[in-house]
Amino acid sequence: MNIRVTWRIAAFPLALAGLAVIPAMGCEKVAELQSDVCCSDFTPGADLATVKWGLDGEAELNYGAFMQSVSDFTGAAGAVVGDVSSACQAIALDLGADVATITATKPSERATQWCELAVDMLGDAAAGLSFSVQPPSCTVDASVQASCEAKCTANVECQLTPAEIITRCDPLQLSGRCEGACTGSCEGSANLAVNCAGTCEGTCEGTCAGDCAVTTDSGECRGACEGTCTGQCRGSCSFEGSADVQCNADCSGTCDVTFKAPKCKVELGDPPRAECKAEGECGGSCKASARAKASCKEPAVNIEGGAEAEAAIATLKANLPRLLVVAQARGELLLSSAEGVAQAAGNIEATGSVKAGACLIPATNAIRQAVENIEASLGGSAKVIAKLQIGPAGP
Repeated sequence: MNIRVTWRIAAFPLALAGLAVIPAMGCEKVAELQSDVCCSDFTPGADLATVKWGLDGEAELNYGAFMQSVSDFTGAAGAVVGDVSSACQAIALDLGADVATITATKPSERATQWCELAVDMLGDAAAGLSFSVQPPSCTVDASVQASCEAKCTANVECQLTPAEIITRCDPLQLSGRCEGACTGSCEGSANLAVNCAGTCEGTCEGTCAGDCAVTTDSGECRGACEGTCTGQCRGSCSFEGSADVQCNADCSGTCDVTFKAPKCKVELGDPPRAECKAEGECGGSCKASARAKASCKEPAVNIEGGAEAEAAIATLKANLPRLLVVAQARGELLLSSAEGVAQAAGNIEATGSVKAGACLIPATNAIRQAVENIEASLGGSAKVIAKLQIGPAGP
């Protein structure tokens, strides 16, 4: 894991330290603070929209948005560490490791140990492999951000429409269904072949005007194409020059008709109506939730090697995409979400409510565990990617 990521992770416990003293204003005993009697509402990954925290006015809105962002962030971190652990475990076991080798029970420790074992089991087989990898991509959940903002403003009329997504998104970060001509790239995946007449980052299925890594007996390309791919691409296809292509998946770039089901790869900008703008900590918590609940596509991966590496190639094709998503896309979003949560934590007001004060105890503990899970996820996936010598291994 690179130094910048390590420093960002190390800063979170310091930013969250202030939360630990706030709950003293709640229940009278620490044991009570940690019991279900005092806080039974907070759970990582839960929808807390209907929870009443016992605060007044703006303090209730800010606290509610903060706790939802903590829930979203910690739930996402738990899911990611499980994903990395299972991917590394599958690689190790497919290459002959004994399942009894790893005895750790803590999720972060299991992920670290399974990824280290996967690296060991890859051994010399990784040296003779060549890779063609589609860059992974994630899309921030705009509906989560907008729904949260509406709660921050307590304005039920502040609802997100497709047109507003387009208005509030940086045009360079916009994508969606294009029923006309797409200019830019057509975003497929390992499991979705898209129309292509350009550069395919993934597997080209058709004609390759250039060098193709794998060809059929009839001369058609079925692998990485160093040139123009015409036909289908299992990955993303970037169109060259004035190519006029109908994209049968999400188009990133411009569309000559209005996007349907538009998405934004980053958090949305300010809403067009001032009364719908979520201010301060509440707005920051909404963006943190949206980043935590981003959806990511597993990238297409082409792997070439000799017959002696068949087992390694098979397991990497099945499991490497999950590690690439974490190391090169989702991990960065989770770090940004964590930073948003930590920033909001410094200004949270829980005075006057037993429940609000008490629930900061499990929330703070969950954040600390989530930071460990992120560190293990980024570190473990980066070790496997570095072993395979595939480009930058992390954000």
